[in-house]
Amino acid sequence: MTDLILKYNLLDPSGRKEVLDFMDFLLAKEIKSKRPVKSAYKKRILKVSVWNDSDIDFVMQNQQKLNQWKAQEFCG
Repeated sequence: MTDLILKYNLLDPSGRKEVLDFMDFLLAKEIKSKRPVKSAYKKRILKVSVWNDSDIDFVMQNQQKLNQWKAQEFCG
């Protein structure tokens, strides 16, 4: 540990900032990897919409109406 402190003290201020930034990056990466993956997945999957039978019936009825619709022809 003293070796690390000695080397750190030899750096100029911008080098010290770079070391601190890199350590922050490593710590953030470590914290992120320790989070349970299931909870993030569970949150994402719970946001998926669920359609019931009446929702599907409504879409099917509108699909039939759309298929019966005749578009006007344009004369040019």
